[in-house]
Amino acid sequence: MKVITISVDKREKEVPDVQAILTKYGEEIHSRIGYHNIEKDRKGLIVIIYTGEHSKEFCEELNEINNIKINCIEA
Repeated sequence: MKVITISVDKREKEVPDVQAILTKYGEEIHSRIGYHNIEKDRKGLIVIIYTGEHSKEFCEELNEINNIKINCIEA
């Protein structure tokens, strides 16, 4: 199991691409919490509990999106 955080700097612009990847890997995501409008910069934060076997591919696809940062913690 992994805990993955996704920080989105330009939420309005990047969230559709992020959402498409979350949907693609949805069956391997155990839990998801999303916070929008973090601070006054309108940033977003998504916390994922990932239980599937394709976490590497999941993170690689997310890393291709501009204006996001990903952290992965092995649990």
